Amino acid sequence: MFATRRIHGRISLVSLAVLAACSTPVKQPPPTPPPPVVPTVRPVPPDNAAEGMSLPTQDEDGAYLTPNRKVTSNTALWHVRMALNVAALNCEKFGPAARNQYNQILTVHRAVLTEANAAVDRNYKVAYGRSGVGSREQLNTVVYNFFALPPVVKHFCPVAVNVGAKILTMPSSQLLAYAPEALKELEKPYQEFYAAYAEYLRRLAEWQSRFGGTVTVVVSPTPLPPPPVPPAEAPPPGGWAPSYTSALEAAAPVPADAALAPIPAAASPAPKPAEGGSPAPVGPPTVARTLPRTAITPTDPKLAIQPLPPTE
Repeated sequence: MFATRRIHGRISLVSLAVLAACSTPVKQPPPTPPPPVVPTVRPVPPDNAAEGMSLPTQDEDGAYLTPNRKVTSNTALWHVRMALNVAALNCEKFGPAARNQYNQILTVHRAVLTEANAAVDRNYKVAYGRSGVGSREQLNTVVYNFFALPPVVKHFCPVAVNVGAKILTMPSSQLLAYAPEALKELEKPYQEFYAAYAEYLRRLAEWQSRFGGTVTVVVSPTPLPPPPVPPAEAPPPGGWAPSYTSALEAAAPVPADAALAPIPAAASPAPKPAEGGSPAPVGPPTVARTLPRTAITPTDPKLAIQPLPPTE
């Protein structure tokens, strides 16, 4: 009897274990974590520039209009001088090279700089009369402020030192020809900054449309008005001295030996009266040189003399 009770007790325990195993809930997988929060960083201006800066308008080629556009060679050289002057004052933190170069340029190229200054003065006087001095000072102020733009100084200074080194290695006679190229080199960091700032404004507008919400951001500043354009080159005090006397000579190729230029023909002597008081017949005019004397054609060209028409 006791054995039967033990068997039934064991069966009961086994049944309870089976029932407990069947009633255990299935373990669920952990919930999927939420996606990470991506910070929506608001774009910032390049080179620590101020927000809301106005940019110059662009021309048809995409270049930004600056006070260095449409300049003559003399004006370009004077703008280069002003740019190097700004570098001499603002680039001390990068070393004394810009200042030392500027002082040397003023000494080595003093004559050509003086001539360029006089030519620019003459341009303004011819174009504006008595108000020419004020018009030139106005443009000078714009040029100085352009090259002194704080965010661009660190990019401008190395370029200014490079241009100053080139100027010190060339004779003064080459400065006018090099001035437009030098001015373009000095302006390049500013064109690049304006392009970077325009890209910042584009990204800022995109950020505003996606994440701005109630934030108000000025993404389209009013463009700067076009800077004044310097006047064209005025003739020197004595007037222009053209190197040719006719359209035919202007279109003719320049002779290989410049020393063998055309020699002007002498004036024909006046005809002497014949014996008896009647005037002598007038012949054809003296043939003038129309081609340069060169090594290939050592002699004058031979032109046939046309016969005189019969007289009544």
